[in-house]
Amino acid sequence: MTPEIEVDETSGHLEIRTAQYTARIDRRRLLADVTGADGGSWGRLRLLASVHALDGPDETVQVERIDHEFHDGVVRVTVACTSSRWSGRTQVTEFHPGAITFRATVRGHGRVTTVHLLGGARLPQGMLPSGAGHRTVFSPNPDHPWRIARPAVEPAVISVNGEGGEPGVGRWLFTPAPTCFGLSRQPADDDRQLPAGPWLMVGLATERRPFVEFGYDPTPGGFSLRCEYQGHTLVEDAFTTPTVLLLFGARDPYDGLGRYRDELVARGLTPPATTRSLADHWRQPIFCGWGAQCALATDGDSSAPDLSRQALYDELLTTLAANGVVPGTVVVDDKWQAEYATCRPDTGKWPDLAGFIAARHAEGQRVLLWWKAWDPEGASDEACVRDPDGTPVAIDPESPLGRSVIEDAVAHMLDPDGLNADGLKIDFTGRTPSGTALRHAGPSWGFDLLHELLAVAYRAAKRVKPDSLIVTHTPDPGFLDVTDMIRLNDVLHLDHPEGRTPPPGVNGSAVVKQMTYRGRVVQAACPEMPVDTDGWCLPGQEDLVAYAAAAPTLGVPALYYADQMDLERGRVVEATWAAIAAAWAAYRRLHGLVFPHRLQSYGGET
Repeated sequence: MTPEIEVDETSGHLEIRTAQYTARIDRRRLLADVTGADGGSWGRLRLLASVHALDGPDETVQVERIDHEFHDGVVRVTVACTSSRWSGRTQVTEFHPGAITFRATVRGHGRVTTVHLLGGARLPQGMLPSGAGHRTVFSPNPDHPWRIARPAVEPAVISVNGEGGEPGVGRWLFTPAPTCFGLSRQPADDDRQLPAGPWLMVGLATERRPFVEFGYDPTPGGFSLRCEYQGHTLVEDAFTTPTVLLLFGARDPYDGLGRYRDELVARGLTPPATTRSLADHWRQPIFCGWGAQCALATDGDSSAPDLSRQALYDELLTTLAANGVVPGTVVVDDKWQAEYATCRPDTGKWPDLAGFIAARHAEGQRVLLWWKAWDPEGASDEACVRDPDGTPVAIDPESPLGRSVIEDAVAHMLDPDGLNADGLKIDFTGRTPSGTALRHAGPSWGFDLLHELLAVAYRAAKRVKPDSLIVTHTPDPGFLDVTDMIRLNDVLHLDHPEGRTPPPGVNGSAVVKQMTYRGRVVQAACPEMPVDTDGWCLPGQEDLVAYAAAAPTLGVPALYYADQMDLERGRVVEATWAAIAAAWAAYRRLHGLVFPHRLQSYGGET
């Protein structure tokens, strides 16, 4: 439907009506009062932004003009402001039949720190946010061990930076998640269940993303959006912010994430979803030794990384096979390397890693090696992002030496003349460098720098072994070209107050609900991507059985345990093994996958 425009010159209001929403512009206060097709309020959008810089804040001194034009079914409202920091700032809001978009442009010179969108600083009032009409926010970034809905008064962050074990920044599980939030006018009676729609999706569209995080910042009765650039983006003439997309009419947030992906495709920012050709071995059930390492570490003085040992992995695989559970893919986890950056085996723990991999190949299995993104251990200072004292904090993929270190490590891991592994499980992307004072070689930062790191590793892997499998936990559509499979990541936040124990009265279904939510995020935003369902760490065997049954509906089954678990003491019982074996057998039959042939003698699938 083409919007009908009514302009009330006496009141100074501009009203825009479409089949999806009605927007009434208050020129004096720079607000768009938006109601949905059902008449319910979506709040009052502030047609204002601030682009702060290292040498000072961006505050609106005065509004110079407000113009509107109607062309090709789109109403464009332009607000030009005098800025305290820039030579000028212009905000452009476009009203499309099913969407509203917003962006701002500043002119001048400086280094951008923080960008506020749909809200900004205005003299003498201070920070003015948008008015909120919603009660619930959906974030595609799992930062809580159980819930999937949050009240509108709680902030949410989508980031390439997060840290397990540190309070308040436990958002590393998807780094990054799709840069899109969902808003509902209904309250969430149960934070493990999404309230009814309709849902309004609020996301970003931009070609370059040199920011480390995209935040939803609430206030009592209001909200704004924020991007953190940290002073690493230089403006020499003009800078345009990411475009905010407000997409109306989604049935639920997963439908909304699909629409968000479609909008990115329409703008040429990501390719359309097409069926990818997947090697059969990519679909095989996965065993990762990390959970078993953790379980054994609880019984002794050794740390879990110290228990990444060749003899132990041989024992673990023998135990699994004896119980009828034989993975097609084996992940050798942290810390098989002597040094994280160079990726040569620690021969004290792995005396013959190449021989271990060759033995797995002889049994019809594949091996992925765990690669810790960003870690500078073993790299020269010049290959790294450094702090003000010159201390390396991360490999720098835009440094020629940093690229060389990554390429050499990947080649050694995958080349037949090296270790001859079959791919990489890339972890710790949440360690993307963050901080204004850090020094680095190139122009990228934040999302863009992480993408460059993964691109260097991905291209190197495909040059050496085209059918190698690269697994990441980056379900943002902008990272589709640097990954082959998305991992749902750790089930629990062990450092969270609610991390070790499910909510009262809830058993294994809590794990299934949480991981289903993550799986649906991936399926909505990146439907062409296969999924590694993970499986560490689980509260107990009841959860292990429940998730083993549910995981094949989400993606590739994965197992992290052999003979015991880390949170529930005691050996894994026969009934648990039988349930896992049955789930894997059914999964293999469904996908026509071959059971590793030489291991059938252990009594596994036929």
